[in-house]
Amino acid sequence: MLGLAVALGCVSALALVAGSLYALFYGSEGSCEENKAVERMAQVAAATPAAATGTTPVAESTSVECMDDSGDPWVTADSAYTHDGDAQPLIAHYWDTAAKDGWKAVGTRAQAPGRFRDSGVCFRKEVAGEPALLRVSSTGPGRFVVSVESALDGSKMPC
Repeated sequence: MLGLAVALGCVSALALVAGSLYALFYGSEGSCEENKAVERMAQVAAATPAAATGTTPVAESTSVECMDDSGDPWVTADSAYTHDGDAQPLIAHYWDTAAKDGWKAVGTRAQAPGRFRDSGVCFRKEVAGEPALLRVSSTGPGRFVVSVESALDGSKMPC
């Protein structure tokens, strides 16, 4: 009986050590179930720039969520809008607003219209001490989305 108790104690201790080491080395990425994800979602949502004049929010396409389908969890705050007319004033609004809010553009202002239609105009800055992206992109004629994204482990995300 004593031998069984010692064996179970050793197995329990090894499991505790293994779990701690896993959390230390692999668990730093976090998961969407952790409190950090909820806190980060609030920080990312608060970093979303003001909407451009003449745009209309699309409530059913606006969300704040944590995604962990790729194995590297990240949070995103997406705000979808419709707009009438030319996208150029819209792009200029977000370019100027982002700069005033401390976002640094990836690429040049001259490249922005093409990027807006393709992969999105992208900006970087730290939000609450961790890297984040601001992406403004067309989702179709008269529609666009503003996204603020951040990896849950604090790593840089590609534009």
